[in-house]
Amino acid sequence: MTSGNVPILLNHRLYKFILIVVVTFVLIFSMMIINPLNEFDNILKLELTWDTIMDIIWFMAMGWSITECSLFISYHLDRLLPWELFSGKRFFIQLFAQCICVMGMMTLLMALTNILIALDNKPVEDDWVAFRQMLLISVILSLIISAIHTGNHLIENWKNSIIEAADLKQATLQSQLQTLKLQLDPHFMFNNFSTLSSLISENQKDAQRFLERLSEVHRYMLANLDKNIIPLKDELSFIESYIYLIKIRFSENLQIQVNDVKQYFYTGIPPTTLQLLVENAVKHNIASRHTPLYIRIYPEDDYLVVANNIQPIPHPIFSSKIGLKNINNRYKLLSQKLPVVIETEFDFVVKVPLLPLNSLEDESINYRRRTT
Repeated sequence: MTSGNVPILLNHRLYKFILIVVVTFVLIFSMMIINPLNEFDNILKLELTWDTIMDIIWFMAMGWSITECSLFISYHLDRLLPWELFSGKRFFIQLFAQCICVMGMMTLLMALTNILIALDNKPVEDDWVAFRQMLLISVILSLIISAIHTGNHLIENWKNSIIEAADLKQATLQSQLQTLKLQLDPHFMFNNFSTLSSLISENQKDAQRFLERLSEVHRYMLANLDKNIIPLKDELSFIESYIYLIKIRFSENLQIQVNDVKQYFYTGIPPTTLQLLVENAVKHNIASRHTPLYIRIYPEDDYLVVANNIQPIPHPIFSSKIGLKNINNRYKLLSQKLPVVIETEFDFVVKVPLLPLNSLEDESINYRRRTT
């Protein structure tokens, strides 16, 4: 991993050591291939003379110089001239800087070598052909190291940008979901205060019971609205309380059946989904002693079905249609599967997908894992 924008090559000492060793051997083999008559073949013959040891030290010093020079320039240019913003300028400046740096380091090493040879009272022989060969190989190796560093740097930045995009997407989805959930509380209270108002004029005792139960249901609702998905078991507990609430008004005029849902208790559903669907059915249909309203809740494949018989109110009341629209919009943010609405001559059916618990969070986590 990286620390900030510092690439892995700069943080990993073992990797850098291996790189120096590889560069050293590439230098030796390259010089032998280009000029097979030079004295460096003694290194491969493992003739441990003083000259061989000095040659190995010289090549390792050159390998270290090339590696450090390349990484030093790349690291500082990453901060001053990032590839993402100054690709053209960065290319030419880095090429020029590395050539100058490698030439300078090699000239310095050659000068130090000549000084050591002179101090040993040996004749100094200037092999300019070998020097130019070594310089060319060193520059090429330096550019290869920089290319590896740059590739690593760009890959790390790309992975970080994907993670940031995933985080931003998650934050946006959470914000949109929160906005949709904030619609529900006023919607719920408005509809139930309308019911309470009717009950007060009809039966004050029922109105009192309704108000007490309403406060309990409202507390339950608020406790779950901060969640994106809750277990179906919790949603069914909530809908039982809500059914008890509306039965205060409708009594046996409203019949609600919940069938075969136990095996789906620990699948997920957006909170208040069932309440909105039951409320929608009650709001738009007649429920009387002679024509009871039947609402059925049951599973079907990976869906939970809420169906009611159609008994339209003679004079349709105004509806903001927040309920179904809110459910649909939340599912768009939580899943690729959307609710299905089927309306026949006799029935109105809504099928809502059952979701994995915490599907929104799991999606974000999996997205991160794929990019790290």
